[in-house]
Amino acid sequence: MSFSTWPGYLAGHRWASEPATPSHGKDDDVNRPRPPRAGRQQWTRALGVLETKFDKATQTDGQSDTFVRLALALDVPSSSSCSAGPSGGESPTSAFLSRLLLAWAALRAKHPLLACTVRDAPPDKLPSIPLVQTREFVLEPPLDATEALQRSGRAFLVHGAGDGESVKEATDQVQERQVLNGPRALLAQDDCLARLVLVRSEREPHELGFVLVISHVVSDGLSVFKLVNELFALASSPELPSPTTRAPLLSLSAFLAGTRDPPQWVLPVDDIAPWRVVLPVSELPSYLPLANEEHYPPMPLPDTLPSPAAPAQPTENPPATTTLPPAHTNPASTAQQRWLWAITRVLIMERLRRFPRTLYLPRLAAPMPPVQAKNRWPQLRFERDTSQRLIQLSKANGLSPSMLLYSLISLSVARILARVHPAEPYHPVVLGFPFSARPFLQRSPPTRLGEPSAACSDPATDCAIRITFGCIALPSIALEASEPAQRGQVRATVLRGARLAREQFRRLLSQEHTRQTVFVAGMYAMILDRLLNGTGRNPIPFHEPKTALNASMIGDVDRLLPTSFALPPVSPSSSTDATTLLLRDIAIGTRLHRGEGMLLEAFTWDERVTLCLGVDDGLVDPGLVDELLDGVRQLGEAVAAEVEA
Repeated sequence: MSFSTWPGYLAGHRWASEPATPSHGKDDDVNRPRPPRAGRQQWTRALGVLETKFDKATQTDGQSDTFVRLALALDVPSSSSCSAGPSGGESPTSAFLSRLLLAWAALRAKHPLLACTVRDAPPDKLPSIPLVQTREFVLEPPLDATEALQRSGRAFLVHGAGDGESVKEATDQVQERQVLNGPRALLAQDDCLARLVLVRSEREPHELGFVLVISHVVSDGLSVFKLVNELFALASSPELPSPTTRAPLLSLSAFLAGTRDPPQWVLPVDDIAPWRVVLPVSELPSYLPLANEEHYPPMPLPDTLPSPAAPAQPTENPPATTTLPPAHTNPASTAQQRWLWAITRVLIMERLRRFPRTLYLPRLAAPMPPVQAKNRWPQLRFERDTSQRLIQLSKANGLSPSMLLYSLISLSVARILARVHPAEPYHPVVLGFPFSARPFLQRSPPTRLGEPSAACSDPATDCAIRITFGCIALPSIALEASEPAQRGQVRATVLRGARLAREQFRRLLSQEHTRQTVFVAGMYAMILDRLLNGTGRNPIPFHEPKTALNASMIGDVDRLLPTSFALPPVSPSSSTDATTLLLRDIAIGTRLHRGEGMLLEAFTWDERVTLCLGVDDGLVDPGLVDELLDGVRQLGEAVAAEVEA
């Protein structure tokens, strides 16, 4: 398939059921037919253009893999803190881990992408994206609950802290060595796309480190917080029974040594049935997410050319009963789609030529960025009182805390740019970001002519990668919060920048129909260009203007993830008070792309404002990182100090 024959989006990213076939190994011939596995079915779907873009990155030692980290604490009543479990001796922590494994199995059933793998599509399947090797999701549903638990156990690891090592210190080591750096040990596209690691210590029996590592191909920032929320909601549900035996868990050290299967965990039917770790075959299609492009709204083009038989005259007044033409429910013709892609692409390229340029943060001298970034994720977490004042100021001015954070970040960047480029003329600070595409996606997927509508998950609520990209330009004003002469300008300047950011987001997120559909088409074309540029296959390559910093703003995470969950008693007959699961010290990040340098995550959670800055220490001076974060801290504290408590 080439661009001359490609109809645009809706190019075959639909799930299909077929006899299960074994995956190819690394040394197998991908063109050799794979014999079906007797008695088993699998579901396959070609990756969409955004999924393919991130899949390309993950094939280089896991670039763009996402992680969420939490500190968990079991608030155990004193009367039961040392009590034994049903097997006589298990701690409340062991009982919780068994429930968590059941919840993980149920979550994998509810969100099948977590249980998928990715492979090269067989040669007999038509390519879905021109000039790109077609890759596809493969889901082989488990036959029964025992198999579902076995598979879930492979993706659920426990790591014991060393002698004298705290849970936090041990979790730091896992994050540094396995999650962020080194070979991609925890995930593999052809084996596992999401894995949990729980860190525990005998010294702190009720403390746990929690790390969810997930391929960006199946999740975005919004999805990953929803997944964590659903996981703990399942584990804490009083309607779901606690297992009568403890789960045999696979250790991280055994996994790294090559062991892939934990001992089999067989539970009575009454223990496992309510958890729904296996979906009925009839329900499964409604849980399978489609690619973003299958949910795009119809193109704003007529389905047929207007008839010239009876042209309406400008002087004619239509009767009062005339209604507006119905919304387009059928996709435009292939020719119309191709013309729209061509026109949209020309407009994008012309618009980018006039886009405001920005100055760049300096990097360490290097002839070529290394293939694998040297990842580090330092944090800035404002004190609770400062955070509350910043949130209060945002609400009082009709702003979200995220807009205030954009402004604070731009001013901190501006200070560095003024120091590094003192002789340069004025340039704005351009911040790039991914943001949710869900507002632009249709609940019911459009269908191609003659193709029956198939059930699928709801793009507004499912957990898949549903993002697009954009950028905003904010004033480059170098203010020193520590200077008395400039301190009075800080608050007004921060608020002006936040309002400007809000207005630019309003335009980006406009729901007007024509603007919405053309915007989606433009975003699709941009992502396709990025994908083809990355593979060197773009027929007309062009590069977008660079940004000063990419900031992946999550926003208000408090609405997505509570800070505590009440756990049910270990047994129905237990008379002790309920144990509470407490969540603390959240962090989110990714393995940076080659040459990305820095990526910022900023959000509010637990009533505190947090910034997580991903840094490639091979490209960025640690002193500059400290300067950037310290600038945000100084400016934020200066603004908060003027807010009455």
